[in-house]
Amino acid sequence: MAPSTDWDEIKRLAADFQKAQLSSTSQRLSERNCIEIVTKLIELKLLDVIFTTDGKEYLTSQQLIKEIRDELYVHGGRINTVDLAKELNVDLNQINTGVAEIVKGKEVQLVSGYLIASYYLEKIAREINEKLQLQGQITVGELTLQYDLPAELLQHSVLEKYLGKIIIGKQDASEPRTFYTEEYITRTKAKIRGAITGLLKPTPVTVIINHCNLTDRLFMSLFDQLNAPGVLTGRQAGALYVPSCYTKSQNDWVVSFFKQNNYLEYDALSRLGISDPKGYVRRLLTNEDLSFLSTCVIGSQIKQHLETALEECISSKSYLDVVTLLPSVLSSTDIENILESLLKNNSKSTILFDNTVFSNNYIDHLKQNCMPMTQKKAENIVKSGQYQQFYMERQLNRSSEMTQQSHIDHKAERREERRRKAASGKGGGGTQGRETKTKAVKKHQRSKQVNNDSDSEESSNIVKKSQTDLEIVTIDDVESIIKETLENEGIDDLLAQVTEYLQRSLNQTALKIAKETAEKLLQDASQNRKQTHTSTQDKINILVNDIKLYEKGLKLLPSEHQPNFVKYLLKSLGGDVLAEFCKYAANQCSLSLQVDTLTVDQRNKIINDLSDEYKKPLSLLNTTLSEQNIESFYVAVDDCLLACGMILKKIDKKKDKLLIQNHREKLISELENCDDPALSLHIAVLAIFTIVTQNMLHASGRQVPVITSYLKSHVKEEHFLQLQTCQDLVTKYLTAPEEQKDDLENKLRETLPTLKDTVQDIKKQK
Repeated sequence: MAPSTDWDEIKRLAADFQKAQLSSTSQRLSERNCIEIVTKLIELKLLDVIFTTDGKEYLTSQQLIKEIRDELYVHGGRINTVDLAKELNVDLNQINTGVAEIVKGKEVQLVSGYLIASYYLEKIAREINEKLQLQGQITVGELTLQYDLPAELLQHSVLEKYLGKIIIGKQDASEPRTFYTEEYITRTKAKIRGAITGLLKPTPVTVIINHCNLTDRLFMSLFDQLNAPGVLTGRQAGALYVPSCYTKSQNDWVVSFFKQNNYLEYDALSRLGISDPKGYVRRLLTNEDLSFLSTCVIGSQIKQHLETALEECISSKSYLDVVTLLPSVLSSTDIENILESLLKNNSKSTILFDNTVFSNNYIDHLKQNCMPMTQKKAENIVKSGQYQQFYMERQLNRSSEMTQQSHIDHKAERREERRRKAASGKGGGGTQGRETKTKAVKKHQRSKQVNNDSDSEESSNIVKKSQTDLEIVTIDDVESIIKETLENEGIDDLLAQVTEYLQRSLNQTALKIAKETAEKLLQDASQNRKQTHTSTQDKINILVNDIKLYEKGLKLLPSEHQPNFVKYLLKSLGGDVLAEFCKYAANQCSLSLQVDTLTVDQRNKIINDLSDEYKKPLSLLNTTLSEQNIESFYVAVDDCLLACGMILKKIDKKKDKLLIQNHREKLISELENCDDPALSLHIAVLAIFTIVTQNMLHASGRQVPVITSYLKSHVKEEHFLQLQTCQDLVTKYLTAPEEQKDDLENKLRETLPTLKDTVQDIKKQK
């Protein structure tokens, strides 16, 4: 019964369902209820739909993507996302979400707010190809304006992608955004070739470009491929195209003119259209020896012709008018430059007057004609006393000027000294005043030398300035002798210049003759004065400078040993300084000297016989020699210099380095030639001291052990041991009895080579 009951139930339910289907609904859901139901389902995440803008419709994401693809196709493969939102009545954010899904594939891309399909790009590639074939040339810039697409997209995704496939053309290698057809390139080359073939003179490139309606870049790129009968002067604005026929005619004219005349004028080359005449001539005449002047360039033939004429002038002892041998286009500056180079190697053989070259022999001949007159006038002016009187008066005037200047210098120096004291608060040096006075005296002495030395440049200037007062030979004297000779040669127009030149030379010669004549008169009076002021001053400067250098060296030694070195230094070199002062003062006081080298007793005798002017400072200097205070010695030397009208020159440190170096080399040389063991040790120790300290040292043989001890820390141990061994042998030799000296002497001689090698080794190491 159960199965039958179930079946009946099923039939009943089926009947109810059919009845429900066939019957009409008495109640419907309202739109609000539907919205609430959908909203509830969305909240429960049971439903995922997208609202339309008006909220009346819903669609799924898949449906939105499908509709976007459909709209893209309907619009030909390109549509703006904003327009798409309006068409589909969907919010722009939802459109952007769908677009993001679509562009994940390779068929569609989003560019500047546009959805662009690949078939759209293929379509515009066909359009671009049609335009390219029609125009022959196309640029990315034009297409950017036409299709409103980015240049990079058109460049890479259309033109380059479909080039050779859909787009039949060629990309410009120098300008990748320009594309041509082969036919266009061929036509353009033909236009350029036709334009430049017809040109016969230099033409601006801009004219050719405008005539052919081309761009600068295209013209420049195609010009190199044309094998054009000409060249471009450049690749920038303002360049010219120069036809080969024009260049050839230029070159032929220039070469022909140069061969005929051996010179080229810059103005003539400029009239031919050559902008850089010098550079053009250098490039064209590479094998020629050219000289470039301010107005023209000349060749070697003109120079050789001039040199030949000059040699003939010198050998014939004559003169040469250079202007007659040069082109007329040369300016005076050019002629001067040519003469300067021409006379460079013959300056000692020639003299120039207004572009006329005189050989020295010719001038000397004229001068010799005037020499008897010069000799006679020079002797007469000395005999009359005018020469001596003139120089006496001028010397007095100079002394007066020096005194005034010295007075002014004293005032200025005192003012400066007060300023220094006010600024520093320290007392000024005591020797400054003496230094100024000494300089003034020295200037006075130097001016004497200038007056007596007509060979120096300074003397020449003085003679020229004084010619108005002391003119032994006048211009009229010279002119009266040479006038007839120059008139016979036909060069009397140069009479004034030649006369002036000879007068200066002859007047200087006359002054020399007068000086020699005057000196002969004073020779007997000055015969006993062997030592001059300058030579004595120089000797004292050298000695004092040596003492200062030796003092610097001895200060490196232990302080307890320094007084002995100072004492020996003052006794030896200080005594030499005093001897020089004594000899000078003896000459000034007319005391006779029998010898050049003075002993201590002779120095003392001379000092006692001197006048008070020299006696007091020299006695003080003599006293300092027995002391051990070198500063007192320097002060005493300053007083003696003041009394003798001398100065100490400023020390030049560069020269001091050279003196030390020469002293070192002299010691090493003496060592090499020395055979005496004791003396060799003495020299070796001094040489090593100079090498390791770069300072000089003056010491006696007794002070060698002190120096050796000092050197222990400055040389290698084996070198010191060698010195010590040699020193011990010398000490033993000096104190040993006679029977042992021979054996010790032999040992010392055996150590000499090693001692000399030791000095050389130390020198190399330093």
